Amino acid sequence: MPNLDEQLRQARDISWKRFGRRLTVYLPGMFSYSGLSGDYPAVSITGSDCALQCDHCRGIILEPMVSAMEPDILVQKGLGIAKKGNQGILISGGCDQGGRLPWKRFIPAIKEIKKKTELYISIHCGLVDEPVASDLKGAGVDQALIDVIGDDETYQRIYHVNFGISRIEDSMGSLQKAGIPIVPHIVCGLHFGEIRGERKAIEMISRFHVEQVVIVSLMTIPGTPLWGVHTPEPEEIAHRSSLKHALRCPGSA
Repeated sequence: MPNLDEQLRQARDISWKRFGRRLTVYLPGMFSYSGLSGDYPAVSITGSDCALQCDHCRGIILEPMVSAMEPDILVQKGLGIAKKGNQGILISGGCDQGGRLPWKRFIPAIKEIKKKTELYISIHCGLVDEPVASDLKGAGVDQALIDVIGDDETYQRIYHVNFGISRIEDSMGSLQKAGIPIVPHIVCGLHFGEIRGERKAIEMISRFHVEQVVIVSLMTIPGTPLWGVHTPEPEEIAHRSSLKHALRCPGSA
């Protein structure tokens, strides 16, 4: 097995061959840096409410998002975001005990935003079934972000669900069948700072047509049960979350 330096060299060579040597850096709409703000604001359709109260978040990530808890308010916020010259909008929110967001109530609002603006619409979708995924596609959703956890125990202990990761895989299947591009997110160190199911998460993703995969390191947040845990070192993430399986994704770029 090649060492980490060799793996990184191979990854760099593959990246240069497929995408060139240009590095693209994105500034999310929720953040500001050196006086600059991202032009892709995040909106929460549940405000700061989340029934799951996951140990790494507790709804705190939702607080800085624009709150739009009613469909008409979502339309109003969406039109305002477009008027300010933003490129897109991320529609997110907290989950119910089944890991779902209340998409059905907001389908007409999303459709109206898509009809009246040129915003690129991304959603942080949570778990979805085929009917909901089809409705989201029909409303004009351009992209679905979904958290992929590769370990049942991690999923149940951190996300406080009483089911397993097969529902995440089912949701990716529903999104793919509906024709919505999937952007899986893997949080490394989610199991109390330990690398555990990340490789399995990559294997799950490799079964679908995925052009983008987002891999991040656990960011501990004050006021959450994971605050203060030792997060993985970058070298550990690079080595133990090897992307060799993701590079075989049927639709990967």
